[in-house]
Amino acid sequence: MVHAAPAPRTKTEEFYPGFRFPERPVTRTRDYQASRLKACGVNPALYGDQAAAGLFGQDCFKAMREAGHQVDGLVQTEQRFRQLEPIAIGETVTQRGWIEAYEEVSRGHRLHRTFEFVLKDGTVALTADVIGLVPDKEKWAAAAKTPSASPSDPRDGFDPVSEKSMTPEDVTLFSSDVGNLIHFESAFAARLGYRAPLAQGLQTMVWMMGLLTEDGPPKSFEVSAKFRRPVFWDEETSLWRHRADTGFIDSIRALNAAGKMASELTVSSLSYV
Repeated sequence: MVHAAPAPRTKTEEFYPGFRFPERPVTRTRDYQASRLKACGVNPALYGDQAAAGLFGQDCFKAMREAGHQVDGLVQTEQRFRQLEPIAIGETVTQRGWIEAYEEVSRGHRLHRTFEFVLKDGTVALTADVIGLVPDKEKWAAAAKTPSASPSDPRDGFDPVSEKSMTPEDVTLFSSDVGNLIHFESAFAARLGYRAPLAQGLQTMVWMMGLLTEDGPPKSFEVSAKFRRPVFWDEETSLWRHRADTGFIDSIRALNAAGKMASELTVSSLSYV
């Protein structure tokens, strides 16, 4: 059933658990996928005729904006994908989603949204969980003053894989259909305390997920990424990989130019057959 677009909501109504986003059709075109993968430093040929699951994260943000939800300034902290069946380039699927949770945390409120991408026969091919922070300026400032323990070297036990220079052009292209001003406008980023606009966490995640296609695009998988530090749109970043005893990749880390972890991808399951 296709729901009518909701009327504009107050901030409180916008985030209530159980809110359902209007269903919408999604079709991944080859040109769109190629341009976004290239902006992430991923060779589109690695995916062949299969749609790259990570790019459906952009459709989650589109659904939020089309429902009238504010995305400018929201801080994404975690993204999860679970692919049960591959989606083909050019195949139309139905996207549906809802607010899973909205709860108070130390820096504001944690907002958890879940989306499903459904094939024509009713099979749920892909689920995506978008988890972020609705920041409270006073709580954010207080939390920033709390000292944190120095972590171990994030490179320990990991092998270097590749390096990439983020560019304003790539960041702008990747996020052009999402609309969060923090990815485009220097003045907007500065008002939030950043020296420059930020690359989407999803852009780094798609780059990391590209490593999982080295044996061809996987048929099914479950991955989650945590975004620990911002990546600026002009910043050098590097990927580091860890393999489990089985030989498969089970963790990938993205480090900034200072060698600090920007994000980490955890691979819970992975199958190529």
